[in-house]
Amino acid sequence: MKQDEHSELLAESIRRMLAGEALWSNVIEQGLTGFFSGEHSDSLADLLIVMTEMGRRASVLPVLESSIANRYGRGLTASSSRLALAVGTFGRKEHSGNLVFEPERVLGIARFVEGAADADEWLVLTDDRYLCAVKRGAEGASLESTPALAPGFANLHLWSPARARQLTSEQCAELLAIVRLGWAARAYGAAVEGFESFLRYGKERKQFGQPIASFQALQHKMANSHMALEGCRLQLAAAGRAHDEGAANWRALAASATAFAAGSLRKVALETQHCFGAIGFSEEHPAPALFRRVHADLVRLGGVGKARTDVADFVLEDAAGVDALFSHADDPVALFRARFRAWLAKNWSSQERDASRARSVGDRVWDLEFAGRLGRAGWSTLNWPKAADGLDATPFEQLAYAEELLKAGATDHSLICSCRIMAPEIIAHGSQTLKETLLPGMRAGTVTGCLGYSEPESGSDLASLRTRAVREGDTYIVNGQKIWTTDGQRASHMLLAARTHPDPKMRHAGISLFIVPMNTPGITVHPMEAMYGQKFCSIFFDNVRVPVDSRLGEENAGWSILAGALANERIAMGGLAIRVQALLGSIAQSVRQRPQLKQESLTRDRIGQLAAEMVTSRLLVAQSLAPTSTGPAQLAQAAMAKVFASELAQSVCESALDLLGTAALLGQGTSEVPADGEIELLLRSTIMYVVGGGSNEIQRNIIAQRGLGMGR
Repeated sequence: MKQDEHSELLAESIRRMLAGEALWSNVIEQGLTGFFSGEHSDSLADLLIVMTEMGRRASVLPVLESSIANRYGRGLTASSSRLALAVGTFGRKEHSGNLVFEPERVLGIARFVEGAADADEWLVLTDDRYLCAVKRGAEGASLESTPALAPGFANLHLWSPARARQLTSEQCAELLAIVRLGWAARAYGAAVEGFESFLRYGKERKQFGQPIASFQALQHKMANSHMALEGCRLQLAAAGRAHDEGAANWRALAASATAFAAGSLRKVALETQHCFGAIGFSEEHPAPALFRRVHADLVRLGGVGKARTDVADFVLEDAAGVDALFSHADDPVALFRARFRAWLAKNWSSQERDASRARSVGDRVWDLEFAGRLGRAGWSTLNWPKAADGLDATPFEQLAYAEELLKAGATDHSLICSCRIMAPEIIAHGSQTLKETLLPGMRAGTVTGCLGYSEPESGSDLASLRTRAVREGDTYIVNGQKIWTTDGQRASHMLLAARTHPDPKMRHAGISLFIVPMNTPGITVHPMEAMYGQKFCSIFFDNVRVPVDSRLGEENAGWSILAGALANERIAMGGLAIRVQALLGSIAQSVRQRPQLKQESLTRDRIGQLAAEMVTSRLLVAQSLAPTSTGPAQLAQAAMAKVFASELAQSVCESALDLLGTAALLGQGTSEVPADGEIELLLRSTIMYVVGGGSNEIQRNIIAQRGLGMGR
């Protein structure tokens, strides 16, 4: 749960304050009643950090309420007053109550008011947009305690004098968005505390002679929870940052953060309780209070249904659709993006795009002529170092490149293995012969690649591969089989992983990598049709002779190089997230064209859920590409991005079938096909993304074992 230095210092300060007896006087002394007013901090991001730390202690000290009073009702309440917040029909009418302001009085009932019995004043938002302050014990005010899952709720019956200030519709919408975010941040903090508490407990508690944290069933539960928590953290930070920077889409991001939190944190809390087992039943244990806090904070003001509907409003009513949730206004690679977009406009015509889409999927993605154009302009060397005459593009520039290609309907698929994966390893570890022979052709798009990793009995457990490369003088003799190799029948060269140490127990330490021409005698290729519209192959090696200078790095040192090659595939997950975003935008457009479908509550709920998860996917991808972490943490971040993006792709496609019906099964070129046939094509492709590159089950192991330290 990483934060920048300022955020960590603030969090630590709040942690210390709450470590002892948490009193309202401590809050006043720390200056937190001046939050969000410009006195102490005008930052929503800071307020959300405070609320997160309060959630860790299941604290209900009314910092959020004071912040709302500072922001929208300055002068209505005393600065030292302990406040409780009540709202009218802005949640759901049948649940929240009805409140109106008449001259000098608040009239009506407010339900589910937290902390009302302990408050000095009640801050009341009426249906006619008045923010009112009512003193506890005022004439005409009565309090009705309401036992609930979490303590401290009450109904307020008001016919009471009040000081009031009328808000604009925009101010009212902002206020409610901030309250929902604040409660979501507090729920997040409670969920994190429970999650981390179990991590500590699970490494100590033993069953069947071993720590329960080593059980794969628990590891996968915790991996799922970790992804959800990271998604919440990133979404809350993005919403707070967008508000503080004045971004036009900040309320869309606030709705997305609230919707994702409401849809995921309760599940995290439940899974944590499941993992604790019987010890989590005891009210003496911290877990029950945290469980109650999560549920209490996520159900009010309409809960997950209202939050998803708010997101759907942005997606279905805004002309920008799903893209309204993403802004390039503060894009750190805006100049790079604009330069590549301008090049595409001149070098990829609409006629070429239409002709490309008319071809089969396999032929469409293997466009060597366009690859050559990219190479001559220098784009094919995107991730090559400048010393090798490359662009040395940052991961975010590479992501922008993939996004602009997708928007233009173009593809550089034929370059991915050769230029993105193989070339950097040749530059770093290859012989002079390999560099001189292959790099110019890779740049020009004439040298293409495929990956020789998986074998019939070595898929996810790649270190168990059996293909052998035995050295004889200046050559290696290769025997074995590779399987599931995409583009093996078309690529000119393979990045081959083979065992070069005779001892099979030397798993990772006995593997070497080679660049092998596919026309080498002894190689036999058997192509097969893949579900995703392309061909993949079984490839047999029968006494294939490979020169020593085709090896990358030292003998038996291929595993570390392979790890670098696999890291270059992380950009593909960014490309998948972008593809899913584009498809969700197309689905939303299809829904817009069907007014009755658009108004159905199920439709809006599903679109809102998927859009919020789409934001999480993009944020997880961005985190995995950021060069701020290394080692196990980076591996876990990459695994989370891969799992979340691939499974979201499946959810989007399956949801399209539910929303659009049989028409979603139609392929490209069919009349009245939604999303130009992309739904059924991506649905077929998602199986590859979930299984390929290390199955999602293996990725969950990485998240748990390498990211959370849960052991093997």
